[in-house]
Amino acid sequence: MRRWRALAIAPLAALLVTGPVHAQDSTPEADSAENPRLVAPSECVAEPRSYDDIATILDLEGEGAPAPALTQITPPLGEIADVETAISIKQTARQVLACFNAGDIPRAAGLMTENGVRRAYWGLTIDAQNRELARARIAAPPEPRSEGVLARLITVTDVSVLPDGRIAAFVVLNEPLLPPSGPETLLFVFANQDGQWLVDDWIDFSIVPPDFGKEATPTR
Repeated sequence: MRRWRALAIAPLAALLVTGPVHAQDSTPEADSAENPRLVAPSECVAEPRSYDDIATILDLEGEGAPAPALTQITPPLGEIADVETAISIKQTARQVLACFNAGDIPRAAGLMTENGVRRAYWGLTIDAQNRELARARIAAPPEPRSEGVLARLITVTDVSVLPDGRIAAFVVLNEPLLPPSGPETLLFVFANQDGQWLVDDWIDFSIVPPDFGKEATPTR
């Protein structure tokens, strides 16, 4: 299967398209019981979006999706969310990270709004070569990461209700495959659709952005 050597995508989306890197040293499911920060790929159990739905959102058969407008956040974020909502937000954040680790794009997309899908994957559509690779990657069976390079969830904090009714929360994770090393903080924004909180957008605070001018180089 062809892979991207230089991933011309948004930094967080790199977590979803990166397959196994190192040999498996231990069982994530067993380790996660002892280390709650380790999010096992088996926790990715969301209802997947269909291939056709994702391809339509990203315009994979056309010219691709433009970069979504950046979310503007003004501090203070808003009122602190109630306990029940905060629990739901933390569960969604963990499930999304589990799908990142599982390499399961359809299930990850099932935890996102259409805007969230565009935010995650628009960088996969910047040219015909990337769109071809994206079509193959989305349709292929998921490739979970090995335990040694799983992204780890450190905490989800400051869950707040924004003025427009969406929810914002700081998500602190440790992503071993993207610079800089150590904990990285992102602001996730969630929207409620049919009673479920879905990832609608995010802002990277500490992940080094990629160079979108570079072309993806397929290798075998």
